[in-house]
Amino acid sequence: MYNYRKERIRNIVIVTIILLIAIFSTRYIYYKFKDERNIDYNSTSLEITYHEKTGNKITLEKANPLSDSVGLSQHPYSFTIKNNLTEEVHYKIVIKDDRQCIKEDDCDNKLISKDLLRVSIKDGKKENKIYKLSELENGVLLDTSLKALGEKEYSIHVWVTREEEIEKSNLHYHGTIEIIEEDNSVAMR
Repeated sequence: MYNYRKERIRNIVIVTIILLIAIFSTRYIYYKFKDERNIDYNSTSLEITYHEKTGNKITLEKANPLSDSVGLSQHPYSFTIKNNLTEEVHYKIVIKDDRQCIKEDDCDNKLISKDLLRVSIKDGKKENKIYKLSELENGVLLDTSLKALGEKEYSIHVWVTREEEIEKSNLHYHGTIEIIEEDNSVAMR
């Protein structure tokens, strides 16, 4: 009986140690990948965290026309904006062509027309607002404000509309998401 009790205690200790190692290693792996995925940008009063490895870059490759429902089900470009001031901050969310990437890829003649690109923005749990990229005045997707010390989450979807038939070649789009404050400062890395 003494050996049985001793063996049982030893087994319990071994299982406990294995469980603790599993818990701590899982936690470490989760936070390691979470921190690698988040990319932070700052402006004078806002802190922007992009939750994708690409940061504020939008890239559409393999231009397949999609319906709005399928376009909205694609993986979004998500980010969080946090106000670091004790006063309300006014800002705009803007989508601009990524001229640097277009120049590097030498793809000026392979870009998808902005008339064919659909973009949606979702502010937290509110409904998606869907636009054609060409409809946006100066690329402004949203013009809003954030209360003192407030925080908002956004997700943006970009897809090619099915309204017109396009040839399924190597057409693509390169863009950036910019957060511009009222004083025209842009969040930088």
